[in-house]
Amino acid sequence: MQTVIERGEWPRILKEFTKRNAGRPTRLELDDPELGAQWAAMELHFRGAAFEPRYGRVELMLTDGDPAEHLTHSVEAVAQIDVTRAGDGRDSVLRLGYPGGETILLLA
Repeated sequence: MQTVIERGEWPRILKEFTKRNAGRPTRLELDDPELGAQWAAMELHFRGAAFEPRYGRVELMLTDGDPAEHLTHSVEAVAQIDVTRAGDGRDSVLRLGYPGGETILLLA
């Protein structure tokens, strides 16, 4: 089931998404109409997601398991966020849509 989230709810929803999914293995896909789908990260664990309204940016934090280190992927000009849940009720996809493409966080 896919749920599109209203912009005013993004900070709360991303915080809840982080609580539910921190530590889960992920793959990060970048989709661009001209380049197609590209893997940006694989086999990293989800650490967190946050919305920065001042910049209209969502930041996704991933880690290889070392709590002292992480990778932050910033997505600018986000226009839409939606979360897809699998049949078992667990989150399976976080999609960030922006002009000219989308970033997809796939949870294992």
